[in-house]
Amino acid sequence: MQENISSSARIPIETQVSTGVLALCFIIGIPGNIAVVVMILRNFKKDNFTLRLMLNLAASDFLCLSTLPWLIYNWITDWQMTHSVCKLLVVMVYTSVFSSVMTVTLMSVHRYFAVLHPHLWNKLGRRGEMVLILSLWILACILSSPTLVTFVVKVKHGKYECDPQFSSDGQRAGIRFCETLFGFVMPFSILVVYYSSLQKKVNETAFFTSKRLTKLVRNIIVTFFVLWIPYHVMNIVDILAISLKSAHPDASANLTDFYNSAEEIVISFTFINSSVNPFLYAFASKSLLHNRDEDTGVPDNGL
Repeated sequence: MQENISSSARIPIETQVSTGVLALCFIIGIPGNIAVVVMILRNFKKDNFTLRLMLNLAASDFLCLSTLPWLIYNWITDWQMTHSVCKLLVVMVYTSVFSSVMTVTLMSVHRYFAVLHPHLWNKLGRRGEMVLILSLWILACILSSPTLVTFVVKVKHGKYECDPQFSSDGQRAGIRFCETLFGFVMPFSILVVYYSSLQKKVNETAFFTSKRLTKLVRNIIVTFFVLWIPYHVMNIVDILAISLKSAHPDASANLTDFYNSAEEIVISFTFINSSVNPFLYAFASKSLLHNRDEDTGVPDNGL
């Protein structure tokens, strides 16, 4: 018992904060996403693509959050599992995160076409919509595949951890760049373009401004930006550290130290996204299970 108390006392403050955030995400996010799944299944309509996207988002977020007990365990104690289990859990996290981000992005595209150009979207048909969701998961698996190579069980901070081990600085920089490009820059750009265009067009054609639509669009864009920008800023910091390694070794070392000290806290905050999605998309959208938008009078397929 004395040994356990002593070990916990040596846990860095940033790790204690990070694990506390992760525990809170698990406690709030798991029931929230389960509630969304139950709500959707009880009101499921085969011809409502938004409900299928909501279900896909809740499943992705649930899968992501279900790995948190193992991640907390990995941060506060020695990793006692095999390399295979390490890789499996990390692949689950990355695949579910990419799937969640891409589902949110697809929602913005679908919402734009469903409201403003429904005849174009209807040409896809139910089979085309299912192909989109399947393609989304395939792409998520492809984007998460580098973790199968890079993550191993190794000694870090004086204990065994499931952590990435890169074969070269080039590999590290390339993976960081792809994560930021496909996990933030492209999805966020699509969100801003499609939701902003939707809001503008709806407000132009409606007799009055859609305050609920404006608020929901703003919340979606701001939440996505705030919760994901820290992680990708840290990716850029790591890329800068690599690029400055030869010409400015001291600056590179300082950036690397900063990255290592903030890494756990930044990672923990990204999981908040999977916890707030049920409240942002499902519970906040009053018209999710109806056929018309109360504010604009246009056909509604949810946000």
